[in-house]
Amino acid sequence: MTVLFGAFIMIFLAEMGDKSQLMAFGLANCYRARAILGAVFIATLVNNGAAIYIGAIFGELLNLDIVRIISGLVFLGFGAWTLLEKKNGTEPIAVKENLGSFLALTSLFILAEMGDKTQIASAVYAATYQEPFLTLVGVLAGMLLADALGIYLGVRMRDVISMAKLKIGSSLVFFTLGAINLFSSDLVPMVALLPVALFLALVIMIYVNKQKEYNHKA
Repeated sequence: MTVLFGAFIMIFLAEMGDKSQLMAFGLANCYRARAILGAVFIATLVNNGAAIYIGAIFGELLNLDIVRIISGLVFLGFGAWTLLEKKNGTEPIAVKENLGSFLALTSLFILAEMGDKTQIASAVYAATYQEPFLTLVGVLAGMLLADALGIYLGVRMRDVISMAKLKIGSSLVFFTLGAINLFSSDLVPMVALLPVALFLALVIMIYVNKQKEYNHKA
């Protein structure tokens, strides 16, 4: 159950302000919630299910210490990605709610999440803990809850909600996961703390400078 809960928290936080949640937020006034969540469920099952299966297979072929190092580096990268990536909303498009529009909606979510950090995170998580079924259940729950929140916000708080603080919180979680995985490997010496700290300092500095430029332009 710890693996399931960890996967749930990881994906839920990673989705805060990410493409799928913003899409759900933007499409909330065009589709019913059940249609959006149904599309999210299928898209997650297809994309993340495949990623988890591949991750579990490759995880069995790798030394656990190596998997932890790779996981740590990937999670640190996710933290930087989450903090520095430019978020773009999705403009709602008025469409009829029928089978064709539902298939189009599902395809939209599948394409949006293809190669996304949540898909890669699912593969890394499955490779690390070797519990593909529990990982998939946690990932599905995290995606559905995060996008359900996006739908709710899209309906209730469309003009006032900001994802900036949630994005910062998500990146901090990834940085923490990365450090834990990296330094739990016997192959990584404690002296590696210095380059990790320098990396985090660089990412934070870039983020602060970007925020200053954005505020100046605004």
